[in-house]
Amino acid sequence: MPTELLVVEDDELLRRGIAFALRKEGYLVREAGSLEEARRAWHERLRLVILDLNLPDGDGRELLSQFRAGGVPVIVLTARDREEDAVKSFDLGCDDYVTKPFSTVLLRRRIAAVLRRAGTGNGNVYCHGELVYRFSEKELLRSGQSVKLTGTERRLLEVFLKHRNQVLTREALLEQVWDAYENYVDERTLKVNISRLREKVEKDARNPEYICTVFGIGYKWSDGHE
Repeated sequence: MPTELLVVEDDELLRRGIAFALRKEGYLVREAGSLEEARRAWHERLRLVILDLNLPDGDGRELLSQFRAGGVPVIVLTARDREEDAVKSFDLGCDDYVTKPFSTVLLRRRIAAVLRRAGTGNGNVYCHGELVYRFSEKELLRSGQSVKLTGTERRLLEVFLKHRNQVLTREALLEQVWDAYENYVDERTLKVNISRLREKVEKDARNPEYICTVFGIGYKWSDGHE
């Protein structure tokens, strides 16, 4: 059965163009031009949502929590290019943030990457201090409490855990988290996601114990076992 996507975009010409390009790739695409239409288009078989923020009946971020609660990855597609808008969207759970104008080729790559990340994992369990991460269930526990992660945060955490106590350059992280072919993902996006992940795994995100910055190089997950 084809992977089912929902494109939420009020610009009809743009929406149809995106849908046409994705259908050529073999996706089953639903379309919505407003918050209300998107709510009506919601379906349990949806695997990803492409979400515009500037909709005629409200801010697209009103739907982010709903989609993420259902376990569906969300790629925000918007003309808002301010960092604060990107940060707010990542805070609410979006998996990627694409600003207009954009290339449909790159958008297809981002969609494929998010879908791949949503399906990664293995049967190992990481335990250290108050943290437990179950790769097969993609579940992070902190002090016994479940911690909600976005797809991007989860993939980033898995890369750190699989290479713990190793220095990872920014370039290496970008390649492993977003795929080696997706060079358009910038370091600002990486920084935002690392900041959000720190807030979820660290006791004090301003003085991290696990995700340490290696100045001029990148980052290192440190748990005291070299």
